[in-house]
Order: sequence, then C-alpha cells, then structure tokens
Amino acid sequence: MEKTTNNVKKIVIIGPESTGKTVICEQLAKHYNTVFVPEYARTYFDEHDINNYNTDDLDIIAKKQLELEQEYLPKAHRFLFCDTSLITIKIWSSHKFNKVPPFIASHIKPNDYDLYLISNNDVPWVADPQRRNEDLREHLFKWNKHELQKLNVDYKIIKGIDEARLKNTIAIINNAFNL
Repeated sequence: MEKTTNNVKKIVIIGPESTGKTVICEQLAKHYNTVFVPEYARTYFDEHDINNYNTDDLDIIAKKQLELEQEYLPKAHRFLFCDTSLITIKIWSSHKFNKVPPFIASHIKPNDYDLYLISNNDVPWVADPQRRNEDLREHLFKWNKHELQKLNVDYKIIKGIDEARLKNTIAIINNAFNL
C-alpha cells in the first residue's frame, strides 16, 4: 500500500476502546482542514451482532477499512487522519480468537502510515453498546505499543484531557512534519 498520494501524509490513531480516537480525529481534521477515515468496525457492528461474530467478519472489516482509506485519500488536504488500522483488528482477533486471519496479518506493513499515534488511557471511560473492555485498557494500550515496536516504527503517545489533548497532538504532528 502506498502511504502518500499527492503529498498527503497518512496519520493513524490507534489504542484501546474509549480513549478518544474518534474525537481527536474529528478535531484534527477540522484543525488541518482535511478529512478523517472513520472506524468501519463501528458501522459494521451497528448492522451486525457484536456478540456473535468470527474472524470472517474481521476480514470484512479489515478490507473495508483499507477501502475507506483509499476512498478518503483523494479528498484529503495535506493530512489524512485514520481512526484505527489493521493493527487494531489484529489485536482484537488475537485477543478474542487467539489467531489472526492471513489477510490481516499480511496487510500490516511498517510503511502504511507516515505517523503512528497511540491514544493513552488518561481519559475517562465512556460506555456505549459496542465497548466491552474497560478493565483491559492498560493491557490493550501496552499491546498497541508492542505491535508498533514489532513493526519497528516510530510512534508517539497522545496524552492530556480535552483541549490539552488536542494541543499536545497538534504539537506532535507539527513537530513530526516540521510545521
């Protein structure tokens, strides 16, 4: 997968449930006057039983997530923010099924994104019908770091509450791209 098109930098935000990934993607897209790729799994489980799925469902989600990235890329200006990646789906598959479908494993590459950000657990948990793992947030946070370390990619951690979180993330991005 090519990570840049027309000099658009792809930035992914991963991390445990309820750590503000979607909110920060929305805020960053607005700040940088661009678009963000939503997490397709949320749409999928709005229409499918979140209590009864398997790795075939995760393959569908993974393929659609990649399609969405390609669909949004031409609409992006300077940056494309991605609200999750196949890393998240890999972690979830490993956690729930003790295996990772070949498609997902083979499509995770270190050059998929220009910047990797992990959302820290320093924000309060917000329940919703799709969230299940409040007690696993620290474990999943460490797992995200481990997966990025295995890929041997540089990553930064998003920290702070509310406006401070946004300002910290903007500073990370500006520093990474010399803005």
